[in-house]
Amino acid sequence: MRWGDERSYTTGVLPEKFAFLGALKNSIVSVGTYGCIRGKEKKCCFREGLEAMLDELTPEVVLVYGRMPPAVFGGLMHRTNFVAYPDWISSVRGKV
Repeated sequence: MRWGDERSYTTGVLPEKFAFLGALKNSIVSVGTYGCIRGKEKKCCFREGLEAMLDELTPEVVLVYGRMPPAVFGGLMHRTNFVAYPDWISSVRGKV
C-alpha cells in the first residue's frame, strides 16, 4: 500500500479513495516506511494514512518493510498483526 496526503485516501477532493483501490478487505497488505517517516510531519502523514488504511481494509496482516517507531505505530498494534521486515541498509549496517 502507498498513499500520499489525505487526498489519496479520502473522498474530500476525488470521488474515490484511490490509494486503496484494488486491495482486498481482510487480506494481507504491505507497507514500507523506509524514507517515508523522516521528521515529525512525515511521521504524522504516514500515521494518518496507516490509520485510514486500517479503517478501510481491516487487513488481517500488515507486512512492514522498514522501521516501526512508536510515534507511528504506537496504539495500533492491537488492530492487526504487524510483521516487521528490516530494510536492507539497516541489515547491512547491523542496526536491526
